[in-house]
Amino acid sequence: MALETGTYINSLNASNPAATDALAQADDHLRLLKSSIRLSFPNIAGAITGTHTAINAKVAEPVSAITSDGSVPSLATGITGAEVKTLIGAADAAITTNGSTPALASGITAEEVRALIGASASATAATLLAVYPVGSIYTSVVATSPATYFGGTWAVFGAGRVLTGFDNSQTEFDTVEETGGAMTHTLTIDQMPAHTHTFTSEDPQGTGASGSANGVSEFDTAATTGSTGVGQAHPILQPYIVVHMWKRTA
Repeated sequence: MALETGTYINSLNASNPAATDALAQADDHLRLLKSSIRLSFPNIAGAITGTHTAINAKVAEPVSAITSDGSVPSLATGITGAEVKTLIGAADAAITTNGSTPALASGITAEEVRALIGASASATAATLLAVYPVGSIYTSVVATSPATYFGGTWAVFGAGRVLTGFDNSQTEFDTVEETGGAMTHTLTIDQMPAHTHTFTSEDPQGTGASGSANGVSEFDTAATTGSTGVGQAHPILQPYIVVHMWKRTA
């Protein structure tokens, strides 16, 4: 029978050589066996000491989900990041950032993060209070007292008033917590702009006929005009926006 052809072990025919083959073909069969084995296991350069059970178990292992070229890891084809996280029990980050501002992930509370990193509530409150020492002013558009967030003692501050900076060159602003100003003001005569009123008055008792063109009339230079206006105060509020304010007192 003619010698089969092939490159690897799976090309060998277990029925060969046939009993009728000439003895001279034995060398050809041996050479084919050796070539097929070497080509099928090109990297075997030493003795294989593992048992068939160990080798079979190794061969049965799944393909690695994560591979690497020695520097950059990558996921195997068909494997997603979510699947790997589920496999190793990795959760999404509790704290994320856009590169400048950190934020808690959806469903994560500040209390949970403090518990996770072992930060006690008292230590955290002390840290926050250090940012607002006694005498500090806290502003917010939320009506919740900062004592709820930071602890400490806080008093509502500046109700109905705006804040202004300290200035020792102006007596109105040279004392901390000094108050002043009013929402309305009624002008005094000294505060009114200088102005005049034009009027004409003729005295009918003069030597000429009243309003006549051919006589001489006398005019009363001490006459006054009638009054107008009611003297109501006018608003002097600056543009404003309302917030809640507290002062830390202890």
